[in-house]
Amino acid sequence: MVGAALRRFWTDRCDVFVRESGIDPGNGRSVFTERCLYADLPCRMSFRLSFETVSGVRDVGDAAVSAGQAVKLFLAPEIVVPTGSKIVVRRGGHEMVFARTGVPAVFGGHQEVRMERFERWV
Repeated sequence: MVGAALRRFWTDRCDVFVRESGIDPGNGRSVFTERCLYADLPCRMSFRLSFETVSGVRDVGDAAVSAGQAVKLFLAPEIVVPTGSKIVVRRGGHEMVFARTGVPAVFGGHQEVRMERFERWV
């Protein structure tokens, strides 16, 4: 099975958090809490750098260039990561925090979740 073969390369681990609203019993106000939806999932993170000139045209020699980064997370296809979730990925002693964006690409043996740097809960 291709999915099982791919998962051998998933050496990263991640936790997925969602933000939930509730009522503070003390004062009756709405409060938001962070809840761990999944913990210590095997995964693999992929980075792709992209470079574009300021005008949007690629490879123009010495023109000013802006750099971007596309980040994908590879997970088992049965994991459901809601849009806007906070995803904490651990790799080689480093911890990186992202948010899920877009619609995941789900395949037979894995899914690819697009992510961007987590700034704050929206």
